[in-house]
Amino acid sequence: MPEIKPLERKHVRALYFMTIRPEQQDFVSPNGVTMAEAPFEPGSEVFSIWQDDTPVGLLAVIDFSHPNAQLEPGEDPTSLYVWRLLVDEDHQKRGYGTFALNHAKQMMRDRGLTAIFITAVDKPGSAIPLYEGQGFVRTGRIIDGETELVWRP
Repeated sequence: MPEIKPLERKHVRALYFMTIRPEQQDFVSPNGVTMAEAPFEPGSEVFSIWQDDTPVGLLAVIDFSHPNAQLEPGEDPTSLYVWRLLVDEDHQKRGYGTFALNHAKQMMRDRGLTAIFITAVDKPGSAIPLYEGQGFVRTGRIIDGETELVWRP
């Protein structure tokens, strides 16, 4: 069974070198960018996704209820934002993205938050069908050129 672990220094190199398919390059920032930006994003948390002893992906969230969260207009202070989700190209289509989204849903519940937001590029091959299949719905907002979706229990 997959496992989500908090980011640890000993795992940074393996996460840094994860790759995605060439046609996905415009859909998600590399893990190295996420790990470098996280200390400057109040409320952010970065996790690694594992299958046994193999790292297979990265999940980064921002808790918008964090007292220092930097909210933009229209962002819900009682929500969790799935900031980045990347599954290594050699491990895609095996349920790790769904596993990571379920972990985020449980985090939201455990913290008493009301929703999870996520954004994605709306082009063929993007993760939007995955998100919609997990119950996320489009909000109608476009943020930095990406389609926003929300999940509420």
